[in-house]
Amino acid sequence: MKRKDAGYSLIEAMTVLAILAITLALSWPTFAEMLRRQKVRSSMHLLGSAMAMARNSAVMRGVVVIVCPDNGASDGARCAAGSDWSRGWIVFMDGDGNRRPDTPSDLLRSEQAPADGAVQIRSTSGRQFLRYQADGRSGGSTLTVSFCAQGQLAGTIKVNNVGRIRSEHLSELRSCPP
Repeated sequence: MKRKDAGYSLIEAMTVLAILAITLALSWPTFAEMLRRQKVRSSMHLLGSAMAMARNSAVMRGVVVIVCPDNGASDGARCAAGSDWSRGWIVFMDGDGNRRPDTPSDLLRSEQAPADGAVQIRSTSGRQFLRYQADGRSGGSTLTVSFCAQGQLAGTIKVNNVGRIRSEHLSELRSCPP
């Protein structure tokens, strides 16, 4: 019987496992950072696309459309009173100006808790929701929504008075605004 047909020795298997363990240990922080960045990017993309859809809907339908943080109720059709968007957001037509959807057909989109709560999403305290006029403008002050992960600011979405949406992914992390 030839030795080469017998398989791997214990020393060879342990060497391969040691190299694999060292490689995983060195790459794990990079992998965790990549996952964090991806969660922030996907959350920013979801909110940015909801805002763009709201603006397009306002122009196409000729009505006021609102994007606001979801209050977390099971019906998914009420705006939260604060500036925390982390539980998700809703997009709806607001024909009568009462800042809530009156019928189920008024609700255009409802997004629940992106990134499983790993990303904190907060708007500026002065402007807690986004309101698009029928001409696509968003009157009032500039809305800034901050995306934070592990207490660090990782990106922002800003909507100016004309309704233009601009997102910024930050390469260097800063402290998250209060």
